[in-house]
Amino acid sequence: MLIIFIYLTTLFIAPQLWIEPFVDLRVDYYVYPLWMAAVFFAKEKNPLTLTAQDKFFLLMLLWIVLSMTLNGGFHERSTDIIMDYTKWFVMYKLVSATVSSDGRFKAVALMLVFFALVLAVEGIQHITNEAQLGWAGQTLAWIDPEAQAAGEPGRTRWINIFDGPGVFCVVYTIALPFLMQYLVAPFKFGTRFIAVGLLTLLVTAIYYTGSRGGFLTTLGIFALFMALRFKISPLKIAITGAVVSFAFMLAPSYLTTMDDPSKSAKHRVDMWIEGVEMVQGNPVFGIGKGNFLRYTNKLIAHNSSIEIMGETGLPGLFFWIGLIYMALKNVAAYTQETESESNRSYAIALGLSVIGYIISSMFVTLEYETFYFLLGLCGALGFRLKQPVQFAEKDFWRLSMATVGWVIAIKAFVILY
Repeated sequence: MLIIFIYLTTLFIAPQLWIEPFVDLRVDYYVYPLWMAAVFFAKEKNPLTLTAQDKFFLLMLLWIVLSMTLNGGFHERSTDIIMDYTKWFVMYKLVSATVSSDGRFKAVALMLVFFALVLAVEGIQHITNEAQLGWAGQTLAWIDPEAQAAGEPGRTRWINIFDGPGVFCVVYTIALPFLMQYLVAPFKFGTRFIAVGLLTLLVTAIYYTGSRGGFLTTLGIFALFMALRFKISPLKIAITGAVVSFAFMLAPSYLTTMDDPSKSAKHRVDMWIEGVEMVQGNPVFGIGKGNFLRYTNKLIAHNSSIEIMGETGLPGLFFWIGLIYMALKNVAAYTQETESESNRSYAIALGLSVIGYIISSMFVTLEYETFYFLLGLCGALGFRLKQPVQFAEKDFWRLSMATVGWVIAIKAFVILY
């Protein structure tokens, strides 16, 4: 488990980018070999065993390579893209092999909370100190003119892959469900009391990112948490949705408006239109992974599913959705199988964390190792099931309808917009 803590340190804190003597240290060259050796010598399970979830990941990776090959060959970023996804698959498998018990799963969940809280302190200090510089010397991010007029100095960001406010906010929303679970049974009053204070810290840090997507994700996670925990009926879910919508309207307008002065929302929708055109022009192979910016000559999609859809076509989107679907299916099966309320609570929190990540990915492209780390945890739960989750014919039709339905929904949205 120490190796996972080291890996998460290099991912979230990233000392190799700003703390001497670690600066410029190629941590991957050390962490991955050590991690693979630890899994090999532990001999707790065979990491080479492929589950249904794993196969979707491999199919997605193979389709990415194929889409590149059939769209004019490789470009300057092709090698990096293939290496990234290959590395993420290895990490994903190492996570599923290492987190081999309920105790280890809970320990990793606490690590995610720990790093989120550390960076929450960093974010709050960043925006409140006089120099307005972060721990790593980073400045505040650009801010909407309306927010600036309201007295906001800027938006917090971190370094590494988290150098944008929207991506930085994901660090917080990943941990949010794991922290929220402590508010209810089976956890005791003392734990709940501490959780309220820590949640306040985390929500404050989320606010300071000024991320519309992060704000919506936070509201969505809270709504889903209430629905699942208290088994809310459809009528009550509708009422909860109305309350969430009201809370959304009460927030500052620069967090809620779709017609902001900087035209950030409009530019995103413009890119979504481009993504629809890509898949209409080549529904099978798309335009090739990594070619979205080259195609638009303006921006990337700022939406993971649309970027994958446009670059790898409908099959690529099918495999991506299938990977998420099987991950959540593993979580659902685990919650049904376990007899421990505590274990069930942590599993539900993981499911909400993944769903929250998907919500966030609707507003910014989030194809990073953070996502595949979470999916690796889902795979770890599935790997321990007495009866492994299988991919059945009904799953194929569900995924097919979800894939086609998503393309239709996006096209309808951009037409109406």
